[in-house]
Amino acid sequence: MTTQHNPNVLAKQGNAEDLKAQIREFLVGQLSEWGIDPDEAFINGMGTSVGERMVIFSRSISEDAWHRVYENDQVEYADGPDSGLFSVQYSFADEHRIAEPSLDKVAELINQLVADFG
Repeated sequence: MTTQHNPNVLAKQGNAEDLKAQIREFLVGQLSEWGIDPDEAFINGMGTSVGERMVIFSRSISEDAWHRVYENDQVEYADGPDSGLFSVQYSFADEHRIAEPSLDKVAELINQLVADFG
């Protein structure tokens, strides 16, 4: 593991649990109109590995938001043939796809968190 010297990163590391709780609280409030639990909704992305199409990225909304805030990394997500929001981690089955909110909306929420806490 790399030793961090950036004061902002050190502050996030020292305050990680409180920051994660604030992120989750924000997401729960924002996603409540769709009845979405940010710990149980997954951003899944398809890719090709060894010539085979498969899910190569899968994170809960909460987990992805924390990683983005920690890295101070704005995100661009959009629903499409290679990405979506799902109720099952690492699934790309239509029966697990969550129609609303859109990934654009999820990206907007995560980017707000990055702006506020990143």
